[in-house]
Amino acid sequence: MIEGAMHHFRGIGPVRLGQLHEAGIRTWQDVLQQQASISETLRAEVVQEAERCLEALEQDDIPFFVERLFPHDRWRILNRYIDRCSFFDIETTGLEYDDTITMVVCWHKDRLHTFIEHENLDDFLDLLDDVDLLVSFNGSTFDVPRVLDGFHIPELPCPHFDLRWPCYHKNLSGGLKQVTARLGIDRPDDLQDVDGSLAVVLWNRWLQQRDEAARQQLIRYCGADVMLLKPLSQVIGGHRIQLAEDFWDQLPASVEAPAAPSLDDRRRQFLTNVFGTASPTRLRTRR
Repeated sequence: MIEGAMHHFRGIGPVRLGQLHEAGIRTWQDVLQQQASISETLRAEVVQEAERCLEALEQDDIPFFVERLFPHDRWRILNRYIDRCSFFDIETTGLEYDDTITMVVCWHKDRLHTFIEHENLDDFLDLLDDVDLLVSFNGSTFDVPRVLDGFHIPELPCPHFDLRWPCYHKNLSGGLKQVTARLGIDRPDDLQDVDGSLAVVLWNRWLQQRDEAARQQLIRYCGADVMLLKPLSQVIGGHRIQLAEDFWDQLPASVEAPAAPSLDDRRRQFLTNVFGTASPTRLRTRR
């Protein structure tokens, strides 16, 4: 339960936290009810922080806990607010710092929302205004900075929870697909070998050739990663995984994906990203 989060209390380290537990003080309510059992040198600050936390809980102040709780206690946010989470992932034109967003997929209020560049990408900002807690995997490093830069906003209008580090503190290291596979949660068979490089190929096929199959498979790939976040959040938050039989039916139907790009394809794509249509080969032919 979230009321047991005390790692962030000033002056409370592992040893003192253990002493509080031995004295029967395990929650913020216990702090207020058993103040005499707390060392006088710590009592005032510990009581004050417990009161602040209880006030935030009463006011349903999710950002307070996202900003305040230490890594070892952040799983408690998911334990308390799992039903208020919206899960998201993005795709970009590549992995460089200046690559742009091509797609955002978000599971929000029991529905998969898709936002695509040149179509409705800006509508993602409207959805964010309705989000209570935005959840990603490694979003603090990758997704969120690109959202802020791509939409030219100083900060998200909602609190953000990155699952990567709570997973790490529960000995679940690696990428999203590795972590969920270890938990027995696998993507559909047709998406097992799809990765970020193929996602770039799918986007380019849609952008340049208007290949509807590529567009649909890209949405399916990104949406699958988004939907993996929900059962993973349930695990981290101490809930039972609710993986219904029709879990993957929320995704677009499977279509045959293009083959993974060869080294030559990747080289051509790299040159296209750097030089656009004025590739070195084409420029040489014009000299």
